[in-house]
Amino acid sequence: MKRPRPGTFVWPVLGFLLAGCGGQVPIPTTRPIVLYSGERLRADPERMAEVDKWVLAELEEIEFDPSFLIRMAFEDVARYPWDTLDLIADTADIRLQAGASDAETPYQIYAHLRLVQERGELPLWAPEAEGLTGFEAERVILERVSDVWLLGRTVYDTQPYGPLDELLWAHASGYLEDFMVATQGERFPEAMAAYEANNTTREETFQDWFQRTFEREGPGFLPGSTVESSTPSSANPV
Repeated sequence: MKRPRPGTFVWPVLGFLLAGCGGQVPIPTTRPIVLYSGERLRADPERMAEVDKWVLAELEEIEFDPSFLIRMAFEDVARYPWDTLDLIADTADIRLQAGASDAETPYQIYAHLRLVQERGELPLWAPEAEGLTGFEAERVILERVSDVWLLGRTVYDTQPYGPLDELLWAHASGYLEDFMVATQGERFPEAMAAYEANNTTREETFQDWFQRTFEREGPGFLPGSTVESSTPSSANPV
């Protein structure tokens, strides 16, 4: 039995409450975010309004649908959501670094999308995933989670969080596939083999981009990594 947990979700609270009252005001004005490296990202307000709508729908589903349960626990380290997720039947357990409360919503949504994928229901929440499996379905999920974090960073003034910042900037800069191979290659060996066969110089290009953007050669929150989530290269609003 799934029990609602009021107050779990941090930055969309205003919209969630308004939706529950039968109305919804426009989202706050978007503002750009920038890395200390100088990389800058702006969000389209109309696009963010659309993202806000389906985020609120997912949050309501997570809170009140009794057919599944998503449980969140906290740990000392920062890791990518796919490295902290365990799926057992209709239950998803996901772990988040203690103190990173602003990242709770995208981690919960990642768990929800992975769970509905297991139930064969992903297209109900991400129509663009119709007919997709494996690596391509995961790409759709990560595009959605990236949009959630972009909404949080540019609209709801969420604080930087390394694992999600990397995902967001990789997606926005056209390096999502490279990022997925670098962080989930062992989970998708066929996709990794195809990538290595067809992108002989891409890995070096990705490393160069990562160095310019995050001041390191590759993803910093892989299992066993000692990089802190609050590194100076995290994105901040301006």
